[in-house]
Amino acid sequence: MQEAFLVFITKISLYPTIIFTGLVMFVTLYWVVSLLGMTDMDSVDLGDAGGDVDVSNLSSTGFFTGLMLKFGLYGVPLIIILSLISLIGWLLSYLYTSFLHQNVDSGILYYLFGTGALIFVLVVSMWLTGLIISPIRKNIAKIPKRNSSSNVGKIAVVRTLSVTDKHGEAVLNDGGAGLILKIRSDMSDNQLKQGDKVVLVEYLDDANTYRVTPVKDK
Repeated sequence: MQEAFLVFITKISLYPTIIFTGLVMFVTLYWVVSLLGMTDMDSVDLGDAGGDVDVSNLSSTGFFTGLMLKFGLYGVPLIIILSLISLIGWLLSYLYTSFLHQNVDSGILYYLFGTGALIFVLVVSMWLTGLIISPIRKNIAKIPKRNSSSNVGKIAVVRTLSVTDKHGEAVLNDGGAGLILKIRSDMSDNQLKQGDKVVLVEYLDDANTYRVTPVKDK
């Protein structure tokens, strides 16, 4: 058992698998931190998820944005996209390391073949991720959108460890499982913390967030 474990550790540490191993460790850590309420999740906003995105002309967008659009990597939280790409890439690169790469273990060919495999695996991972999230994105688009401004004036509870002008989330009791909302605060002296009650004073449509103030004790 110990020998098999050592072999496994060796394989996931080889190039190019080591790159996807690092990505898997990163997204795993992010999920843990997010569940603990230490960060919030943002979506990749590359256009209306419910509409048709024009990918025929990518010259007007950045290379990275155009690439994401080309593979359909939008409309869901970025961390989900990264998680899928990392897991699929890790599995494919691990298979490459286990079966195809064992006869070339050093020298220029090692890195030449490894780099080629890295590019191929990354492209395939992005393509498969786009296929996986496509129905999710379409189903999200079919959900009737609530009037977010109607939440203004309601009281929510901070779920992240802190709230700043760039980061923060709160839970709003909607009679069901609760709504997780992105919130922002301009406070500098009395920083909001996890568990504090806040009033949603303004909805920022462009950022899909709420500006909040603390509930004053009577």
